[in-house]
Amino acid sequence: MPTLMDVWDSTRMRLLIELDRASSLSAAAAAIGISQPSASEHLRLLNSAAGEPVAERSGRSLVLTPAGQILARCASQALASLAAGESTLAARAGLRSGVLYVGASSVPGTYILPAVVASFIARCPDVAVRVSVGSTEAVMEWLNKGRITLAIICSESKLPGLRSESIGADEIVGICSPGAVDISSDGCVSIDQLKSRTLLVQEHGSSTRAQALRLHTADPGWGAVWEMGSIDAIKRVARQSTGIGFVSIYAITDERRRGELVDFTVSGVDWGQRDVRAVTLRNVVQPPADRYFQALLTEAIAKGSGT
Repeated sequence: MPTLMDVWDSTRMRLLIELDRASSLSAAAAAIGISQPSASEHLRLLNSAAGEPVAERSGRSLVLTPAGQILARCASQALASLAAGESTLAARAGLRSGVLYVGASSVPGTYILPAVVASFIARCPDVAVRVSVGSTEAVMEWLNKGRITLAIICSESKLPGLRSESIGADEIVGICSPGAVDISSDGCVSIDQLKSRTLLVQEHGSSTRAQALRLHTADPGWGAVWEMGSIDAIKRVARQSTGIGFVSIYAITDERRRGELVDFTVSGVDWGQRDVRAVTLRNVVQPPADRYFQALLTEAIAKGSGT
């Protein structure tokens, strides 16, 4: 007599599952693409292997017996595990070839991505990596034009047709040279202390620039506005006691550790929620390499990469 292990295959598993749904042998057979006589033979083999009927007549319907219901439940779990295995293998295959096209705005592109890219390359050496770093505005343009498939930015995009997901928190802080302003014990500076100071801002298209300029516009007491070509330029000028800049907390890790810059918040100023976000096109399936890179990036931010 055959055992269930002898006759247990995906066709018979699917037949039991469909029979439980339809209570009709012809409907179950049609659902899995076999003839009714073939389905009857499959049931006969299952009955023999189980040692008891797995289905029985109930009026005009064919329904599963308690034994059949047990087997259908096991079949459903087995097929789900097989499907998960297929998905995993497909993702693994996707990580053995192809190209990762990722774009990032200045903060994540300069201070977070490098270590994560290195980790990704070490784990997926057969995937080519293409990284583009620019302003938030430029990165979103690259995404919409198909130059990249994954965008990492520090602001919420309002453009239609995009999927945006927070992968970690960010914070805008003021920076200056030590002793340039009087910072309270809780890390705050009053807006009055910033009057007549030179405001150092990033290039056009930067989300941080936009927020810093709103602060400048709200208080006419500021001095000049200097437009810097990069975050590093802002930090360099701030170290010389020439001005005040506003940057991501990720951007000043090294300078703060070396005592070259101090950071502060401005009393009464709410910058609003700011996250590091992964943005993709809504109607495009995310490639396995993109998904894996995003997972590595999320993990790195959670562990405090850059801060």
